[in-house]
Amino acid sequence: MGLLDFLSLNKNAPDLTPAYTAIMAQARKPDHYGAGGVPDSFDGRFDMLAIHVHLVLRRLRSEGVARDDIGQALFDMFFRDMDQAMREAGVGDLGVGKKIRKMAQAFYGRAAAYDEAIGKAAPAKADSETANALQAVLQRNLYPDGDDALGGDKLKALAEDLLALESKLADRTLEEILAGHVFEAA
Repeated sequence: MGLLDFLSLNKNAPDLTPAYTAIMAQARKPDHYGAGGVPDSFDGRFDMLAIHVHLVLRRLRSEGVARDDIGQALFDMFFRDMDQAMREAGVGDLGVGKKIRKMAQAFYGRAAAYDEAIGKAAPAKADSETANALQAVLQRNLYPDGDDALGGDKLKALAEDLLALESKLADRTLEEILAGHVFEAA
């Protein structure tokens, strides 16, 4: 029995590799990092991947499938990827489990904060108040020590970009999302 057996492959879910690959590509766009406002660190990359996964989970939730096999499989794929990244970074077997638990707690905390900031409004209805709320959450998560040397304009632009991505996701069918057409033309 392995450390991550709870993340075993869900036999009832479709192959989410194309969807997850598209999510990773969007989250890892180089223009997000450094001058883009997101620290180019493991934590910064985790935060970007977490919010992009969460945006897709929000979209799945609107279809009524976030908590079923598909949503769970996406969540599991994300944490298998984090497990692999930590191992590649040299974290030992004993430390990975503890770090995964902390990351899962961090993900759930961030998801709740993102949901509170974005709210229940339709994605196309996001306004400057929503962008400001999301910017505040990004500021808190990306710069927990309050040391954002880039200023709020970069994070404001990032918040607006993320809200635009959520709006694009609203136009995607479940089949398009599963096929990896998640953030095309984004």
